[in-house]
Amino acid sequence: MAKSFKKYFSFFGILIATVSLKISSLLTSLHHLIDVSIPKIMNKLHISSLKPIKLYSTNKYNTQGKN
Repeated sequence: MAKSFKKYFSFFGILIATVSLKISSLLTSLHHLIDVSIPKIMNKLHISSLKPIKLYSTNKYNTQGKN
């Protein structure tokens, strides 16, 4: 007679599958962050670059040495 084997998932098989899924999820989120979010953040920072409130105050300091 042939032995009948019951096929069960081993503990390590389930553990490896879970770890693989978590690593895949982490890599996907990092890929999204690098490819999508960082360029959007950089564009927003370039658009809203800091500018002096009073333009005449910066020119005032530059012209004092010439007088």
